Amino acid sequence: MSELYGSGDAAETGTDSAAVAVDGGPAEPVEPVEPEDLVGPADLSGDSGEPGEPEPLEPSAREEGAEGGILRRVFDVTSWWSTPGEGAVDRYATVDRPDLPGESLIEGVRYGTPLDGPDGERAPLFDGPPSREQTEQGSIGDCGIISTLGAVAHHFPHAISGCVQEKSDGTYEVTLHQTTSFLYGDWSRFESTGAVTVLTVTPEIPVRSDMPHVPAYGSSGASDAAWVPILEKAIAGVDATWDEARGKPAEGYTRLDLGSFPHHRAELLTQLTGETAYTDDFPTQYDMEGRSPDRQLLETFREKLADGRPLLVGTFKPELPDRMLPKGLIPGHAYEVTTVDDRGLIHLRNPHNAAHPQPLTVSEFRAGIRNRYTTIG
Repeated sequence: MSELYGSGDAAETGTDSAAVAVDGGPAEPVEPVEPEDLVGPADLSGDSGEPGEPEPLEPSAREEGAEGGILRRVFDVTSWWSTPGEGAVDRYATVDRPDLPGESLIEGVRYGTPLDGPDGERAPLFDGPPSREQTEQGSIGDCGIISTLGAVAHHFPHAISGCVQEKSDGTYEVTLHQTTSFLYGDWSRFESTGAVTVLTVTPEIPVRSDMPHVPAYGSSGASDAAWVPILEKAIAGVDATWDEARGKPAEGYTRLDLGSFPHHRAELLTQLTGETAYTDDFPTQYDMEGRSPDRQLLETFREKLADGRPLLVGTFKPELPDRMLPKGLIPGHAYEVTTVDDRGLIHLRNPHNAAHPQPLTVSEFRAGIRNRYTTIG
C-alpha cells in the first residue's frame, strides 16, 4: 500500500532510471523524476515581516549545517512508489512525538500543549465547517501538505470533518484511506484500496519556547480550530505504519520539511477523500478540436473548479538568484488554484495564508509554474 511519504517518499535526484511495481505485477520502467517545487524550511526572519522564501530540496549551506547534509542523499524512486499486494488490511498506530527537524531544535522548537488554553479548556476541533482560510503554513517546508489540506477543506469539507475526531481520553483519531498507485512515465494516479490507516494522535504539538501557546508549524490562522495541527501531525507520524521494506529519507516532521512533489499531493488527496487523484502536464500542443494549449489549460481548470475538484501547482526555482518570478510568486513553493476569472486570469492561494500572488495571465502562469498540476477525477 502507499502512504503519504510511505516507502520513503523522496525525490529521485541522481539515478538514471528506475522501476516500480504496478498492481503487484512486473516492474515497469519509469523516467527519472526531476525535482520540482520541493520546499525546505520557511525563513521567518526576513525584513519584510512576511514568511520568507522557502528553500528547495537541494542542499544549501544552512541545511547542511543543521542536518549534516541529509538532503544530499540519493533516494531510490522504487521505495517511493510501492503498491500493495492483494488483500490490503487496516493498520493502526499511535502518533506521539514525530521527529522534529534539527534546525527547529536549534531554534528552540519543542513539544507543548498550545491547544489547551490558560483556563484549561481545549481548543475546539472545528470552528464551523473546515475552510481553506483555516489552513496556514508554519516554519517548516510543508507548503504542499498545507495547500492540499486547504484545497480539500474548501472542496470536500465533509472529508476533513469525517477523518478526524476527538476522543474522550483527550487524544484524536485520524483515519486515512490507504492508496495504490498507477504510474505511466511522469503521469501518476492514486486510488483507494478500500483499507484505512487509523492513527491515535496525542494532543502535544510543536511550539517555540518563546511562544508556547502558539503552534510552531501548521495552524488554523485566526481561527482556534485544532484540526490543522492535528492532521499535520498525523501526516508527519504516518511513517509509524511503514513496514521494513519501506525506505525512510527522514521521519516525522523532518520528512515533511523535505517538501513534496505533485504526486505526493495526489496521494494525500486520495488519503483524505478516498477519491481517485492524479497528476497531469499542462497542454503544449493544439488538440483535435483546434484549441490552443492556453485555451485547453484555462478550460480544464475552469471545468475542474466548477466540478468542485482541488487544483494544486508548484513554482519553479530559478537557476539565477536575481531572476524574479511574476506577480509575487515564491520560488519552489506550492499553491492552490482557486479561480479562473472571466478575463482568463488565474488566481492562486498561498498556504502562508497571506501574500497571495496577484492574478496571473496564462503566459505569466506558465512562466512561473512547473508544467504539472494535481487534481481529483
